[in-house]
Amino acid sequence: MDASQLADLSRVLYFPTTVMLYLASAFTYLYALTTTVGRRDEQRRGHRARLIGGALAITGIGTHVAHEIVRGLAQNRLPLGNMFEVTSLMALVGVVVGLVYLQFIRKQPELHGFVMLGGSLVLGMAMLVYADPGPLMPILDTWWRTFHVSLLVGAMGIFTAAFIFMGLYLLRDTAELAVADARVRPGGGSTVGAAHVGDLEVDGATTPGSADGDDELERAQAAEYRAALRAGVPTVKLAVWTFVVTGSVSWVWWFADGWGTAGLGRFLTVNLTMVAAALLARWFVPYLPSTATLDGLAHRTVAFGFVMWTVGTIAGAMWAEVSWGRFWGWDPKETGAFLTWIAYAGYLHARATRGVQGRKAAWIGIGAFVVLMATYLIANYVIVGLHSYAEL
Repeated sequence: MDASQLADLSRVLYFPTTVMLYLASAFTYLYALTTTVGRRDEQRRGHRARLIGGALAITGIGTHVAHEIVRGLAQNRLPLGNMFEVTSLMALVGVVVGLVYLQFIRKQPELHGFVMLGGSLVLGMAMLVYADPGPLMPILDTWWRTFHVSLLVGAMGIFTAAFIFMGLYLLRDTAELAVADARVRPGGGSTVGAAHVGDLEVDGATTPGSADGDDELERAQAAEYRAALRAGVPTVKLAVWTFVVTGSVSWVWWFADGWGTAGLGRFLTVNLTMVAAALLARWFVPYLPSTATLDGLAHRTVAFGFVMWTVGTIAGAMWAEVSWGRFWGWDPKETGAFLTWIAYAGYLHARATRGVQGRKAAWIGIGAFVVLMATYLIANYVIVGLHSYAEL
């Protein structure tokens, strides 16, 4: 096959193949999640669905890796030379690390669907910056590029997984606080004894007080508890805040088009897609693990990604000394990388501080991810510096 045929094959492997497989896996896993509380026949269906979701995920990862290999062959270099390639690899790293971490280390496979959904969203973002395969500029043709960019891209994928865990933590915590508040509020109504988080074991087959998961009263209590948790997360407020947080970075798409209609379309597409994803996550709030579990997942994931980001940033400084004769020059992307390091260091410090834990620490982590995305997009489209030759 010649270069053009390889390029065409890489596009097909990426979209629709990998994107559709990731989405199919995400929704299959999410369906399996809804069967964690219910009759045994539902649990059996959920087990089968989880197996199917896993097969789809593995197949999707396989086609994603094949896309990376074929694209590399089409341009005779590693696919780490522009924003599309970096974003695609970021999705791959985030999905692989997230699934392996949840499956084999933390034993929380019920969250696989959210990892696959996040990977699908990142793949979609990459499609907005698609670029045909092409050669590197001479200054990029060095082993430093592979070392430096690979570490930062890996860290970005891991930070994306951590962002998902933080978002799920905030949703679950908001829902639990609202239900607990309704229980103690005079005239707040009944939750059939399910206001306490421990009253119903949402991720188990049965609840205390009943040895048979088919008990209709138990099922009615579980259904009311799930409804109360969802009601605890206001739909409009969630949609507005998601739009605002996403818009704090996604305006770059509009700016890059000169505030034209095409840029507005991309801006709205990104924001409304994120709003839809947040509302979908809200529906699954009753099936999420405990807030302590989600908080621990986010913390450990950030700690892992932070080490990679630190080493990658140092490697970038070394490369800058070789290429430009100085380790640091406050180039926009260098400055953004440093600010991102500070933001995540702040999260880790806050997480270790007694007075700044839980929701406060999670919001600091969300802010750190916004800084990361701002570094990635604003330093490419708005404040252009020395890194502009690489479109990175």
